[in-house]
Amino acid sequence: MTTRDPHPLDLLREEARHADPRAVQRDLNARPLPTLEPGTWRAGAEETLRDCTGMERKIQMEMRIGLEGHLDGLPLRRTAPLADMTLPELLTEHAEGRRMLLCLLDRLLTVGEAHDIRAWTMGEEVPPAVYVLALRGRLARLDGFIHEERVTP
Repeated sequence: MTTRDPHPLDLLREEARHADPRAVQRDLNARPLPTLEPGTWRAGAEETLRDCTGMERKIQMEMRIGLEGHLDGLPLRRTAPLADMTLPELLTEHAEGRRMLLCLLDRLLTVGEAHDIRAWTMGEEVPPAVYVLALRGRLARLDGFIHEERVTP
C-alpha cells in the first residue's frame, strides 16, 4: 500500500498553526492587481476577466455567509451582469470587486478574533486562519489566469 499525499486542506490547517493571518492579509493587500498594470490584452481577455471576476464574487459570498450575524455596517456593492461588460468595464469591475473582497476579508479576520465563525472553502467550513491561506492560493491562481491574457512585447 502506498501513502497518499496529504489533502491540500490538511496542509493549510497545519500551516495555519504557525502562520499570522494578518500578515497574509497584508501581503494580499499589497499585491498589485493584474488588471491595473499597463499593457495590452489578448483577444480572450474579456472571457477570462468575466470568469475570474465571477469567481471573486463567489469568494465574497463565501465570506458573507460566514459572517452571518456580523454584517452590520458592511457595504453591499450592487453589481451588473458580467456578460454585458466591455473590457474597460471589466477591468474596473475587477478592481472594485477585489477591493470589496479585501474589505470582507478584513471583517472576517476581525470578527474571527472574537467569535467562532467559519467560511466555506475546499468543501468544508474552516476558521478564518485557514480560510485566508486558502484564499491566498485561490487569488494567486486567478491573478495568474489574468496575467496570461497580457500581450508581452
